[in-house]
Order: sequence, then structure tokens, then C-alpha cells
Amino acid sequence: MRLGVLLPHRAVVLQSARRPPVEECWAVARLCDEAGMDLWVGDSVVAKPRLEPLTTLAYLAAITKRARLGTAILLPALRQPTVLAHALANIDQLSQGRLVLGLGVGWGLPEIEREWEACGREHKRRAKDLEEHVIVWRMLWTGEPVTHEGRGFRLSGHTIGPLPWSEAGPPVLITAGNRGEMIPAQIDRVGRLGDGVVTTYLTDGDCRRLRELCDEALAKHHRTRPGFPMCVYTTVRIEDDVARAEAQTREFLQKYYGGGVNFKGLMGLGPAGAVVETLKRYENAGVTDLCIRFAGTDQLPQLERFIRDVAPAFAA
Repeated sequence: MRLGVLLPHRAVVLQSARRPPVEECWAVARLCDEAGMDLWVGDSVVAKPRLEPLTTLAYLAAITKRARLGTAILLPALRQPTVLAHALANIDQLSQGRLVLGLGVGWGLPEIEREWEACGREHKRRAKDLEEHVIVWRMLWTGEPVTHEGRGFRLSGHTIGPLPWSEAGPPVLITAGNRGEMIPAQIDRVGRLGDGVVTTYLTDGDCRRLRELCDEALAKHHRTRPGFPMCVYTTVRIEDDVARAEAQTREFLQKYYGGGVNFKGLMGLGPAGAVVETLKRYENAGVTDLCIRFAGTDQLPQLERFIRDVAPAFAA
């Protein structure tokens, strides 16, 4: 199982929107790159502001050498498909094929609906728009001229350049199974369009069930992918005292999400040994990638302790 870290690109903006301490993000990136860990970024424009994900990924491509650069998650439906296909292919080139795309449609919350309105997009169409994005990207990424009538745009024998680093393009992981909810339409979307799945707030039992369902969906659409990537976004707080770790995590997440914290699923909270034990449960359930979000403002000390005391248990 590969370990990765969510860049604290929302945490630094929470500290200051005018002068966010962005060097903290770059220090995290360099430490992860040296430790053989991957880097992930989230996405929001106005609902939960953070450093913009695509330009941030481009910068990460320049200051790292081997870390895979992932989105957990990107909200394609906030953007125009042709322009986004170009930007993503460019990042994949800059990173020499290290881009991994975790995609989602966002929550059905009032503030998320307003975010779609702020970007001139239709919230009710977000699932259909995500699917159109993936279809259009893959057509454009072949390098062949594309003719396609989309929602609000038309391609007439168009091509883009550069193309992604490899012919297959960046892996596309589509969200499903969040909070242990096995929604058939989400599972089917993975089967039709995904190279794998990205998910959050799951137990290890949920992960096993999700893998089974996605295997069935992939086979149904004649796209069998044994051992397909499954990325789980989870939270870690290393503290010698478990109760203190839980309290600090709850406080951090309430500020991060603005309330409504859901502690469903596995989180690595407590001493390093307990964190290893929890994350091993994910590994044993068939999870191939972890996107770890550290709870707290002390992101660098948490990462340093994780690299020293937890990561060696997962060394290849």
C-alpha cells in the first residue's frame, strides 16, 4: 500500500487568506518526496477555499522528483472540459507522468450548490458533467482530431497539445462508497469510466465490499481490472494519549468542515503503534493507496513523526 499526504493547502489558507504560510506546503512536499510518499490536493473554489489545485500541482511537479501527484478530490464539473483536459495533460507532462486523478461530484449541501452557481455551473447536472469530462478528456488525449457536441461547447476536429506523458493518460479514480454508502449509480460509474476508485470515511469491511462491487461493475462493462487502484482518504493524529488525539481531531475537523463532523470509518488516532495497526487494516482490506490528512496546525511535526514512526511499517 502506497502512503500519501494531503498537502495542507486548505489549512494554510485557514490561517491567513491574505498571506497564507505556503512554505509549509512546500516543506511537506519535499519531505514526502524524500520519504517516497505521494502528494494529494483537494478542490474547492468558494465553499472551502484553499490554494487552487491545478496551479499547485504544477508547482509541486517542479519541486519534487518521484512523488505521485494526486487529486483527492477534483471537481471537474466546476470547469469546462476542453480547457481542463489541456491543463491536466500539461501537468502530467511537467511531472513526467506522475499525475493521478481522483474525481468526484461534491456533496449535496446548500453551500456546495452555491459554489456551482458561483462558477456558472449547474449543480443538478454535476454527475453527468463529470462523466462528459472523462469521455472528452480521453478523446482529446489520444491526439486524434475530435468532433463532439457537448453541453455548451463544440469540438470540430480539434486536437490539444501537449498530450499526457503516456498513451493511457493519468489514472482516473472515481469516487464511490463514501461513508460506507454503496450507491449503485456511483459503482456503475466506476465500472463504465474509472481506472479505480477513491473514497473516504470507510471501515475495512466497507473497503472489501466496495472492491467486490467495483470488480463486478468493471466486469459488467467488459473492463476487468484485477487489483484496480483503491485510494482511501483518511485522517491521522499521532499523540501518546488517544483521548487527546480524538479531541484535537474533532476540533480540527469542525473548523475544517464548518461543523457536521462525521467520525464514521477508520482514523489513525493515538500512539504511532495504534496508527500503524489502524492503517494496516486498510492494507489488509485491499486498499492500494492512502491519502492521509493530518489533523492539527502542526502539520510538519506530525509528518516528521509519521515518517519516523509509522511509514517504515509499510516500506516495500
